[in-house]
Amino acid sequence: MAAEKLRDLTQPIDVPLLDATVAAFYGTGSKLERSAADSILRDLQNNPDMWLQVMHILQNTQNLNTKFFA
Repeated sequence: MAAEKLRDLTQPIDVPLLDATVAAFYGTGSKLERSAADSILRDLQNNPDMWLQVMHILQNTQNLNTKFFA
């Protein structure tokens, strides 16, 4: 459910959820969580509409890894 919420780019992205996903990818999660986070982040990177979320993400996160992802 959380993955689908992040993949739905018809509304502003849930930045705290994105922060948690990025944190799981960069090491705070288990191997399974890291793999799931990798899949979600790759899907977002490959979505041609993701660039529309960049300003929203940059304005609403304090996480440097999330800013780098954006």
